[in-house]
Amino acid sequence: MPAKTNFIVVANHTSFLDPFVVGLAIPNRIYWLALREFHAAARTRWFMLGTNTLAAGRSSNTLVELLNQNKNVGLFPEGTRAHDGRLKEFRRGAAMLAMRTGRPIVPCAIIGAYEALPAKARFLKLFSPIKVKIGRPQYLLKEFDDVVDDVHLQEGTSRVKNNIREMIHAG
Repeated sequence: MPAKTNFIVVANHTSFLDPFVVGLAIPNRIYWLALREFHAAARTRWFMLGTNTLAAGRSSNTLVELLNQNKNVGLFPEGTRAHDGRLKEFRRGAAMLAMRTGRPIVPCAIIGAYEALPAKARFLKLFSPIKVKIGRPQYLLKEFDDVVDDVHLQEGTSRVKNNIREMIHAG
């Protein structure tokens, strides 16, 4: 974990358990980005507000502010849970944040959360092991212009995704 700066946590997303298991593995407070629907639904709104979870969509300025205030943010760059447990395409938001703020990305691979609580399951499988692997921080070049080059964004996104994929396959 970076000792002298805050960071952006990026993890694969297969289960509702993911932010909790990463939160247990990383002792630092993390402000997670979650789908707007969870903030709008009466069943989950109270939980989202109580855990400092931010609604996705037009939140990049808020995330930049949090990072500039030395707070950690967490993203699932797949955008939503993978309903088959496999790694999906990554969106470029984490790379954009890293380039805009100069903060490192800490890649995390979550293994076993899908088996413990699959997408359609109603109950948690209590004795299903879950592992969180934390990779080395990835520093992407900070862009000093307001416009970030698409090529650098894609390279940074691919680098983080490949790192997470390698950790998943290594088990």
